[in-house]
Amino acid sequence: MNNASIDDLIDGLADELEPVRPRRVARGSLWVAAGWVGGGAALLWLSGARHDLADGAMMPPLPMLSFWLVVALGLAAAWSALRMGLPGVGRDYSGWRWAGLATLALPLSALVIGFGDSHAAMEAARPENGLRCMIEGALSGLGVGAALFFWLKGGAPTSPTRAGWVIGFAAGAAGATIVALHCASNDMIHIALWHGLAVLLSGVAGRLLLPPLLRW
Repeated sequence: MNNASIDDLIDGLADELEPVRPRRVARGSLWVAAGWVGGGAALLWLSGARHDLADGAMMPPLPMLSFWLVVALGLAAAWSALRMGLPGVGRDYSGWRWAGLATLALPLSALVIGFGDSHAAMEAARPENGLRCMIEGALSGLGVGAALFFWLKGGAPTSPTRAGWVIGFAAGAAGATIVALHCASNDMIHIALWHGLAVLLSGVAGRLLLPPLLRW
C-alpha cells in the first residue's frame, strides 16, 4: 500500500469521526442526587414523614446510626457505579464493599437482640409488620437505579455483572434511607430485616436484570 492509499484511508476514517461530549462524574452525580431526592419527595408526599421528624425532633440513636450506615453504603455504591462509566483501565471499584461490610453490623445486632427476646423478634418478622416497608424501600430507590443505569449504558462497563450488582445495591440503599424517614419503627430487628431486604433484593434484581442491558 503506497503513501497515497494510506492517506486516503486515514482521511476516509477521519471523515466519519464526530466529537464526543466528555463524560463527567459531576453530571452523573447530579442525576443520582435527583433520583434520590425525587424518590424521597414522592414517598414523603404520599405517606408522610415519621412522627418525630414531622414534629421537628431527631431520630433515636439506633435508627439514626442505621440510617447513616445505609447512607454510606448507598453513596459508596453509587460512586463506584459512576466511576465504572468513565474510560480507563485498572480502576478499583471495590470501595463500596467496605461500606457494605460496615452495614453488616445491623443484621448482626438484630440477631443478638433477637436471641435475647425471641417474641419481639417473631413479631418484627411478621410480614404485616414490615412487608410494606420493604416494598416502599425498593420502589423509592428506582430513581437512583435508573440514573445509574443510563449513566453506565452510555459508558459500556467492562463488567456488566459487577455493574448490575452495584447499581442494585446503590438503588436499594437509597430506597432504604428514604423509607427510614417515613417508617416509625425504632426496632433494630425490623430495620435490619425489612429495610435490609430492600437493599438485598434490589441488589439481586440488579444482578439478574441489568447485565444483558448494559452490554453493547
